[in-house]
Amino acid sequence: MNGLLDLLAYFDWIDRVEGFISTFLNADWQGARSRRGYAGVVSEFFASLLGRNTWTFTVPRDGGWRGTEIERLLKRHGVRIWGRGVNGRELFFRVKRRQANWAEYLLLRSGVPLTSTPFNSRNWEYAKRYAPGSEPPTWSWKKPERRPHKSLLDYITSLIP
Repeated sequence: MNGLLDLLAYFDWIDRVEGFISTFLNADWQGARSRRGYAGVVSEFFASLLGRNTWTFTVPRDGGWRGTEIERLLKRHGVRIWGRGVNGRELFFRVKRRQANWAEYLLLRSGVPLTSTPFNSRNWEYAKRYAPGSEPPTWSWKKPERRPHKSLLDYITSLIP
């Protein structure tokens, strides 16, 4: 069964294209512009093109965690994932690079067995201070009114004065 799933995942171009586009949609366009002006926007564009503004986590498929459980855990704490997929014995997904430290801490503290390269090796020590499977309390904040979804082109043109 896994062989068939791996074969289907290999030909799943829709998720790959969605992952590529989502990297641009989740880029820090406004932050890049405020830090370095137009040079920052250009830099963020190339970082998105090369995937340098994301971090990829991998989790064993037989590690006791389903992808939906991981996604819900991170979403409760303000971390959005995209670029989900399967390769061999692992699940993988991407997060914003600026949220990777927080996401890794949440995953480790909750007991998710990560097989990816550590983003911050100290997170393993921090997570050991809590009972396995524990989770920090979720923040309660008033959600801002939902803005209409903008396309990538709308994002880029909004950065031009």
